[in-house]
Amino acid sequence: MKIITATLSIIFLLATFSANAANFNLDTGYAASASKYDKTLINEVDMAGSRIIGVGIHGVIIYSDDQGKNWQQSNVPTTKSLTAIDCLNDNLCWAVGHDAFILKTTDGGENWNIQHSDEIFDAPLLSISMFNNRMGIAVGAFAKSLRTNDGGATWEEFFVTEDEFQPHLNNVLTNGMNAYVAGELGLFYHSSDQGQNWTTYETGYNGSLWSSLLIKDDKLILIGMSGNIILATLVDDINFQFEIYNNGIQNTLTSATNLSDGRIAIAGLGGVVSVVDFNDSSDISTCVRQDRLGNNAILETTDNNFLIIGQKGSRFHDMNACQTSSLQANSTNTWLVKNIN
Repeated sequence: MKIITATLSIIFLLATFSANAANFNLDTGYAASASKYDKTLINEVDMAGSRIIGVGIHGVIIYSDDQGKNWQQSNVPTTKSLTAIDCLNDNLCWAVGHDAFILKTTDGGENWNIQHSDEIFDAPLLSISMFNNRMGIAVGAFAKSLRTNDGGATWEEFFVTEDEFQPHLNNVLTNGMNAYVAGELGLFYHSSDQGQNWTTYETGYNGSLWSSLLIKDDKLILIGMSGNIILATLVDDINFQFEIYNNGIQNTLTSATNLSDGRIAIAGLGGVVSVVDFNDSSDISTCVRQDRLGNNAILETTDNNFLIIGQKGSRFHDMNACQTSSLQANSTNTWLVKNIN
């Protein structure tokens, strides 16, 4: 059987750090009730208006209305570990996880309902993205692909790729009529008709791609293993140009977000936080935090610093403070700047 690597391994390995803090509620069917639910492993977050919602192990979903200073736990009718979330507005979000579970909330993440599951599949969905309140796509391990045209009341299988190797599809992103999928082997998939037809692209990078971020209507970044960042630019109706960059740190990159000043912030495992500037300075600044914790998600706060979320929950991060402290002789923070020209 094919080994599920990276994203899946991250979930399985880091789960052990939080398991002993949870009441699994095995007789109720509801998510683990954790005494320190805000310090458990969170795999992804999204914004529902001004509310931050994060999904994690044992069905734990948490939300914050004050930019991550305080958190509350949601009511979730499963103990399956959850891997990804996508919110359309203040109230409407979907989440996916192990055994092809798909959940939906209509009240901003406080309560969730199960829309789909497939325990025979016995592997996770890894990402979900909705075009609108009716149409969306979920993808996962072994090329698993599902779509809905009725807001998730029903989900049907389809093929992003018919590759007999069944590469894992790690991330899906939708925008207008376009859908983008990042996967194993450096493969990238694009649809310009809301997922009806797909084209496969080789990016020139052979490792797994874990996430993507749209930075312009015709441009996105793909992030992967060993600090690799790929800039994908649509040059005509069907062709992409791929430029490969590296942050100089050999850690897996997991999540990215657009910053208010036009730069991009990227989270990674082992305490990595990078800021990429494709505009003025054309460089990548990277902090390897002294805690060396796995960072699975990153958001910008109102003071232009970051909220990073992952192993052991959430924490705040200041890039300037990291750079300053790295100059001290006894510092365990590491700072690196790499030019990308």
